[in-house]
Formats: sequence, C-alpha cells, structure tokens
Amino acid sequence: MNSRERVAKAINFEEPDRVPIDLGGTAGASGIHVLAYDKLQRYLGFPGGQVACNDMMQQLAVLSPEVRQRLHVDTFPIDLTCVARTWHTCRLYDGLDLRLPIQPDLQRLADGSWLLKDKAGREFVKPPQSYYFDACDGKGWYNFGIPLTDDNLQSLADYTRQIYESTDLALSAKFGGGFFGNTPEFLMDLALEPERIDAQNAAECDALIERLKLVYQAIGKYTFCVAFSDDFGTQNAPMISPDMFRERIFPHYRRFSDWLHQHTHWKLFLHSCGAVEPLMESIIEMGVDILNPIQTSACGMEPELLKQKYGGRIVFWGGGCDTQRVLGFKSPAEVRAHVKERLRIFAPGGGFVFNQVHAIQANIEPESICTLFDTAYEYGGYPIR
Repeated sequence: MNSRERVAKAINFEEPDRVPIDLGGTAGASGIHVLAYDKLQRYLGFPGGQVACNDMMQQLAVLSPEVRQRLHVDTFPIDLTCVARTWHTCRLYDGLDLRLPIQPDLQRLADGSWLLKDKAGREFVKPPQSYYFDACDGKGWYNFGIPLTDDNLQSLADYTRQIYESTDLALSAKFGGGFFGNTPEFLMDLALEPERIDAQNAAECDALIERLKLVYQAIGKYTFCVAFSDDFGTQNAPMISPDMFRERIFPHYRRFSDWLHQHTHWKLFLHSCGAVEPLMESIIEMGVDILNPIQTSACGMEPELLKQKYGGRIVFWGGGCDTQRVLGFKSPAEVRAHVKERLRIFAPGGGFVFNQVHAIQANIEPESICTLFDTAYEYGGYPIR
C-alpha cells in the first residue's frame, strides 16, 4: 500500500497496512524547528548547514526527500511557498543558512535581536536567545505575502501535478482559514459586539469560499484536505464557553464546511491546540473531519477518553507523543514505550494519523526524533498488537 492509499483509508476510518505518519505535511504544528531539523539531517548522514523554511514565526523546516523517506513520512504540504521561483538565503543562527521563498525585510538590531517586517510594515522580533519571531504588538502572524494570482495558480497547479505524479505522497492544501481570533480584543468583542463579529466572520466565510474555489480548480484533484488553523483552547479549558462557541463560531464553520463537502472531495482539517474536549461535539457537528494536534497534555484530553467518546467520528491527527512532558524530557527508551502506548490507544479501527503533539522544538535531540518515528513505523502495522 502506498502513502496516498494509506492516508485515504485512515481518514475514512479504515485500517490500512500501517498507521500513516506525518511530519511537516499539513499544519505548521505538525512540523519541526529548523535547528532541530539541521541537527537531524547531520545525524542521519545528510549534508547540513542549510535548511528551507516555510514558516518564519515558528521557524519550521521543509523536509528533504531523503529525510522524509528515512522517517517513513506519508504526507506533503502544498501552499503558496511552492510557487517561489527564487529562494533567498539568510543566516539567523551560527552555522545555519535559512532558505526563504521571498527576500525578507530583515535586520539585525544592536542587542542581537532580529527585526522582521512584512509588506504592510508590521514588525516581528526574534530576541537574541529566542528560537521564534513574535509580533511586536502581540497580534498577528507574519505571512510571506505571496499573492494568489492567475500566474501563481497555474504554477501551483503545475507544481502539484508534478509532485502528485512523481511521488505517492498524500498532498494537503494549506491556504489559511479560520473564524476565531484569540487576541484579547476579539474575545471581548465576542461578548460586547457580537453582531459585528458575526458580520466579520460571515464576510470571511464568503472570501474563503471564493479563494478556495480557485485553489480547488487548480489542485483539488491532487490533494485530500484543506487545512485551517484556529486555537480554541488554553492548557486548562476552552477560551470561550461551549454555549458561546456554538452561538458565535459554529455557524460560520458549518456554512463553510457545508460548501466544502457539497462542492469538493476535500476533508476539512482543523488545527486547534489546547483543552478543547468540551467543544468536541460542536467541532464534529460543524463539519470538521480531522483534528490536530490532539494536545493530550491539556486538561480533559486524555487519549483513552478521546478515543472512547469520539473515535470513528473525527480523525485524530496527532497525539502520538506528548511534547510537553515526554519528547525532549524522557530517554529514547521511554519515548519508545510512550509511542507504543499511543498507538495501542488511537490506532485501532483507523481514524488515526501519527504525528507528535505540535511542532518538534529546537532543542530536541536527533536520537529522540528517530526513536519517535521509527517506533511509529515499527509498531504501527495493523492489526495493532
């Protein structure tokens, strides 16, 4: 069974030959930091010192074909960085050149920080000892700003077709989407100005449908899902009550998912961190097919509970290893035992794609990363033992 067939079976709640594996092939939370990735590629015997990066805020790496094959990864991301014709090099870390799909407006400050500006002039900073960029005003996300022009859509279609025909990987479409802003202003406005937020989200839904009509025409026949990113949960609870979620956020997701499922074959993939179990019934009912990253260290997100209550109704994409308490904190032997236990819980009956909980951070050792994915590959064969 090839990767594309394996993922297709899993997301339709069937048991393939083995549990599919994702690393960096869908939402940013499925990826790996460029520093951890560079150490990994050197550890595996591949050339180091240069890494392509498709997410400046989280500093996430684009996997090489060699690393993807070595880690048994079944997925591949399609987004607008794929149409970049010239990649530009910058050095944010000693001994590592980052390759970026645009020439960034980037400068080194006197204190050793890096200041990054987008096309609108918004500023993002990476302090000297930090591994990430943050918005200077605490809001917003840096975007490379590659436009969805007719020429870029054609280039995207050509590129995606080439990847589809030359590999058997499962391709995801990642073009933004979501209806939940987790800034303090948005959360207050949900309560104080609900009509304005509803109008704002309704307009966003219209825009997303029109945008994804174009994307689907270009690459729909090659891709299996469209990935949205919203964060509904904190470590201990949802950011808003289940009632407010159902009243204010649910209708816009439901309208979008109704369009998606009526007019495309795409699955709706949603990234949301945190303790979202109190929202799970609404998340399923509003049309989400796949949930990531399954933050099992958050309150109420115990694997056994999630599988018992929601298994067969929503695909668990993630949850394969706790990155807050295990990966990076336990020995490789303990990581191995932990992954085997997660496979035992989540994998039976399909509906599970293996991925760690959120992105692999900069300080994770290559041995632990290899243990993570090798264990998923070795013990993920069906029937699960």
